[in-house]
Amino acid sequence: MSESSNADLRGEELLARGLGGSVVIRENAGLLFELLEHRLSTLAEQSSAERGSFHVALSGGGTPKPFYESWAKSPYFPWDATHVWLVDERRVPYDDERSNWRMICEALCDRAPIPKDQLHPMPVEGEGLGARYSKEIASAFAGEPGEAPRFDFVLLGMGADGHTASLFPESPALEVADAWAADNDGERVVPPPRITLTYPVLNAARELVILAMGESKTATLEKIARAHLAGDADQRELPICGVDPTAQGGRLSWFLDFGAARVAD
Repeated sequence: MSESSNADLRGEELLARGLGGSVVIRENAGLLFELLEHRLSTLAEQSSAERGSFHVALSGGGTPKPFYESWAKSPYFPWDATHVWLVDERRVPYDDERSNWRMICEALCDRAPIPKDQLHPMPVEGEGLGARYSKEIASAFAGEPGEAPRFDFVLLGMGADGHTASLFPESPALEVADAWAADNDGERVVPPPRITLTYPVLNAARELVILAMGESKTATLEKIARAHLAGDADQRELPICGVDPTAQGGRLSWFLDFGAARVAD
């Protein structure tokens, strides 16, 4: 399709063509969460049967919290095989209200019967935090040296500036190619300093879902879709454009509500 015809695309057609992977649009959060929980249950059953474990990396923030609370009530989920990792974290104590780990524990881990030794918070004190988390990830996954570990499922969000995890525009962690987690800070990183999973491990995921809801995300989704169609997506300005597990055999899905999917004319 030519660039001129791409410019005519609107709404769902633009998103379906331009975002990559599959695009799932539902009226509201409840319908999205119901579908997401079903997908997680299917993946967990397959993973635990094939590999004896189910490794998930989860994002913080207000958007997924109601989903975690609902998911924790699932009575037949293979919680005993489930490992919970963080996508990113702020360098604050775990009891700080800004802590992603605090929210995920309150919404999910404290409510579901996940073995305590299968909970993996990011370290927040000391130096070399990204390197320490990279080492913990590597020790939990079997594989060839230097080969990126494959999370069974990763849940990402997206900021209005196009950041995902704590990969912010023009920030140092965007360039990390030899570690699975990295410290991140800089002029465009929203304080406090962060720890984040990196592109290599995100793009090795077997299944990755990007959850974006609300009209505050509409303009960013349109910008991403048009950049991809034009072939000029810049992950330094729109870090989420660097996320694509399909090249390594993974599956990418965008879960959007009606508010986010209303691309402006």
